[in-house]
Amino acid sequence: MHSLRSSLWYKAAALIIVATLLVPVLAACGDDGDKTTPAEITAPPSTTTPATSNPAITTSDKPVKIGVIIDYSGPAALTGFLVDGVIEFAKWYWNDKQGGILVGNERRPVEFLKYDNKGQVAEAAAAAKKALIDGCTVVTMGGTSNSFGFAIADVTDPAKVLYSTFLNEPDLFTTYSWLVCSFYDLEARAKMTADVVVKKIKAKKVSILCLELETDRKAMDRVKAAIKDLDPTIEIVSEDYVSLGTSDFSSLLTKIKYKNPDVLVTILVEANYQAIAKQILEGGGWGNIQHVGNTEGSSFSGIGKSPGANGWYTPFMYLNGQGSPAQIEFGELWAEKCAVDSGWKKKYSAAGTAPLSNHPVLYNPLLTAIKAIEKAGTDDRAKVAEAAKGLEFDSALGYEKFGPGGQSSIAGFYVHWQDGQPVPVDLSE
Repeated sequence: MHSLRSSLWYKAAALIIVATLLVPVLAACGDDGDKTTPAEITAPPSTTTPATSNPAITTSDKPVKIGVIIDYSGPAALTGFLVDGVIEFAKWYWNDKQGGILVGNERRPVEFLKYDNKGQVAEAAAAAKKALIDGCTVVTMGGTSNSFGFAIADVTDPAKVLYSTFLNEPDLFTTYSWLVCSFYDLEARAKMTADVVVKKIKAKKVSILCLELETDRKAMDRVKAAIKDLDPTIEIVSEDYVSLGTSDFSSLLTKIKYKNPDVLVTILVEANYQAIAKQILEGGGWGNIQHVGNTEGSSFSGIGKSPGANGWYTPFMYLNGQGSPAQIEFGELWAEKCAVDSGWKKKYSAAGTAPLSNHPVLYNPLLTAIKAIEKAGTDDRAKVAEAAKGLEFDSALGYEKFGPGGQSSIAGFYVHWQDGQPVPVDLSE
């Protein structure tokens, strides 16, 4: 088994927050009218499949099954709640608005079967086996750890079943044949993080804070290498690795402040960032130390709106109302769903009618699965897996073009949090 598979990691670019913080966090994120504009994204027109009255197109009640494996229990259980909202959105759009997904000349309902990995690698593998037994055409997501991806691909790949995920460890794409990732490319992200540290902040002294997990260490190694490539004279004044369950960072923050770096670069999960933002405030602030997060964990659910996170640089994949045609359409459809289903809105979009930045991230693996099925024109697993190779479409995160190994080339963009608002960072200079 691959060495990464033994790492128990509840993060796929990190989705976890403490459940008791959900309501205030969501309330803090309701900026429906955010018109901040990131760098322009070039993409073809939306590829949404329109409903059709073509008499050659028939309808069927036989569902196409798509498996969704995620943390419904364990430390990252809130992720399951977020995924449930996205699943309900997808069912409404594809089944109610589109009359089903187009499989050959038939419109068929899509059914999402949910499986709990329980925050454990072995359970993720068991969930994948159950999804295949249940007749799922595609398996999606996996959980909040790249380690889960290896366990799931060990099941799906030999069966030639497409695994559509947001887990983006590069070794996944060199080890397995039948998977695609609709999330950001780690190498591209590492270079973008280095650009912020060296070109934007012009740092000379850097501190590192990262999870004590093999996949995270490898990601941070990429970041450090990219920083050194840009400026070999930069000094790393401290480097600390913490366990996933760490909640008290006060002593580490004191140590980092004593080292007085220009910037702290982090790879952590969402709960860690929530704690750090709170403890920074309790400790009297950062002073002149800048903070650059490398993963979406530092952005999700409005962490940047916390007073303790003011001035943070965090990566984003989505800002409502901006980007490619399909990105803009996703926000419009989300608002429409809010308007027609007040119960769903109250439960899953309480902050307003705009999606959170993590909603399109969670939606994209489902969309990718549907696009592959429609391209194949069948729900035959092997043919769908084949169809995913070379798949291109405009998505909720922009234009997806999967490379030979199945990795998307999307990198995202950085924002600088200023008084609770995400201001896109121009790195073109």
